[in-house]
Amino acid sequence: MNRRNRYFIPNTDHKLGDRYELLECLGDGSHGWVWKAQRLSDNAIVAVKIPKAQGSKNSELAEGEHLLHQPSHPNVVSVFWMGRVPPDREWYAIELEYFPSNTLARLLDEGEQGFVSSYKRILDIYSQILAGVNYLHSLGISHGDIKPHNILVAGELAKLTDFGSSLLPEDFYARTRENGGTILYSAPELAGTVHREKNPDHIFKGDIYSLGVLLYHLVTSRLPHDTLSQVIRHTPYPRPREINSSVSPAVEDFILRCLAFNPSDRWDSLSEMLTVFPRVRQAQLDYQPIRSIPSKQNPSQDWSSQTIEYLEKEEYIHAAAIASAEFENSQDPYAFLLMASAAFKDGRYFDCLEDIERYPEMLDLYPQISVDLNRIALGSYLETRQVQKAEVVLRHCLIVEGDSPQLLLKKASILGAQARYEEASEILLRLNREFPQRLAILKRLILVFEQQRDIGKAGAFLRAYRNLLPEDPWVREKLETYKNFL
Repeated sequence: MNRRNRYFIPNTDHKLGDRYELLECLGDGSHGWVWKAQRLSDNAIVAVKIPKAQGSKNSELAEGEHLLHQPSHPNVVSVFWMGRVPPDREWYAIELEYFPSNTLARLLDEGEQGFVSSYKRILDIYSQILAGVNYLHSLGISHGDIKPHNILVAGELAKLTDFGSSLLPEDFYARTRENGGTILYSAPELAGTVHREKNPDHIFKGDIYSLGVLLYHLVTSRLPHDTLSQVIRHTPYPRPREINSSVSPAVEDFILRCLAFNPSDRWDSLSEMLTVFPRVRQAQLDYQPIRSIPSKQNPSQDWSSQTIEYLEKEEYIHAAAIASAEFENSQDPYAFLLMASAAFKDGRYFDCLEDIERYPEMLDLYPQISVDLNRIALGSYLETRQVQKAEVVLRHCLIVEGDSPQLLLKKASILGAQARYEEASEILLRLNREFPQRLAILKRLILVFEQQRDIGKAGAFLRAYRNLLPEDPWVREKLETYKNFL
């Protein structure tokens, strides 16, 4: 599969390998297709998501892998399996609970009067979303992309879905979307960023902020902000009661605490929100049970909205052109960040570095983009095999961010490129102790011990890798090489 994106056409018998019979296409989104399917092993009806970027690594295609083998929750779509579908193992698929429903976004767009005319209905749905997010947080998982499009509703039941941006605080190679969550629902500290490895507390507080945006939307029919620039700068926005006088003071206070600019000023946790919310709900029903329907307002757009739209469509040339024009016009540091990000994602590493080296002050002058921009520079230097420059940038990143797992992984890669295999293996072994069974670490351990001619250790880590991902073509090739030693 040498193309990044592939178009999926079912076989004439509608079989997907020897695992599924595809019954109906439920959706065709920018990132993949979702099919209603029958699992051939037991005839169970499931939903199967087939990512479009089939040429990517399996670890980049995985969504919700942290939910595998976890107890189910009534307000979270269950994840049953993911991997390359046997026997050919050509197509990567994610098997999910089949939940016939509509998205909350569709209900809001098409059924405004019927669906959201009752505060009871709105708040009952919202309380279920709180319960679902609380369940994820109890497992140590942040959803990362809470918005109406990722909430399914059937009758009185609501479920969270789409875990493409979810992660654990210690994750350091999680696949993310352009900003790790849809821009207008993102917290200011996370919006517009490329690098998702944040303060672990901020990851969960980011979900709390998104829940505030969601409830703001439900009671006002608007969003607090219309553009990326407004989100990042936390531009003042109308209080909910200024838009809709039927909103109770209790609901407004609940929302505004979610939307606090400083993460420490938001609710402490989802469990605290769940404890408080029944009182907030009742206060609203006592104040005014019938929701006034505010007039809808067309959101404004600026360069950042257009840039993000092109990034989501993977039209990186257009995204870079808009961001570049804005940077030349205003010297906006976020425009520079998105320009560099677009070039990096498009694989134009030399162009990316040309811009960064032309404006080196951008790496340090603006703290709000410094971490992300240095990470892009580091990745670009490594991709272009400029190891010495990569080492300089890495040293700076380690001073600013500390010994984070992702940076230590990069350091091990640089040491390997410098043939300093013993030092690289020490770092990787330490990471493996702290974060066992991580494919990114295991793969590098295999390679570094191969270079040290330590076949025993390389083989041991290869077996561990095989146990986690037996269908990976890379591990099959390695097993063939090692067949006389294992």
